[in-house]
Amino acid sequence: MKLIASLTLLCGPLAAATPHALDKRDIFVPSWEMEVTPGGPTVVVSGTIQEVHARMLELNPNWNEDFGINTTHLSNSSGLSTELSTGLEKRTDWQYRDYFCYGWKRTNVDEVLAGIRYLRTVPGRPRNDAGPGKCGRVSCSWWASIYWCNDDDKPKTLESFGSIADGAAYIFNNCHHGLHLAISGQAFHETKWNVIIRWDFC
Repeated sequence: MKLIASLTLLCGPLAAATPHALDKRDIFVPSWEMEVTPGGPTVVVSGTIQEVHARMLELNPNWNEDFGINTTHLSNSSGLSTELSTGLEKRTDWQYRDYFCYGWKRTNVDEVLAGIRYLRTVPGRPRNDAGPGKCGRVSCSWWASIYWCNDDDKPKTLESFGSIADGAAYIFNNCHHGLHLAISGQAFHETKWNVIIRWDFC
């Protein structure tokens, strides 16, 4: 897929690379290690977080209740600024990481925040094949996508979807300015993986 780059590129103070064009990377459908019931056996489900959530409801119609998922919270488009705060819960450290802004076609900020909320809410562990250059679309709704890319030469499993949400929130906090309604960007974690926010068809 051809990507549209902006003429203006903002970057973090330590950035030494250039934004990674997805059309030059190996795009795959990400997989997630999920519990069907609390404390029960896990299954591996593929797709975006929205598709995974739908699949878990097929496997267990009471999945939301069993795992305390607030569906009103997921669908509510207001009050999303809390998804960007550090909060009290354990989160992946993105402080002072390299980042780029506006290297791709921009997408709606509210839908990006909704994707971050989804990633924070649904339990599970994302898995990625050995890289470098392995990218999976972990969230996509109303043309707002979040990608997770593995830059390591071995497979990678993160502690939770929230680790990716933390990277997306870091991009948002550094790349969203004033009253702008659109955003795109990329952030690189020191443990050899990165997160991309951009427009995508979905």
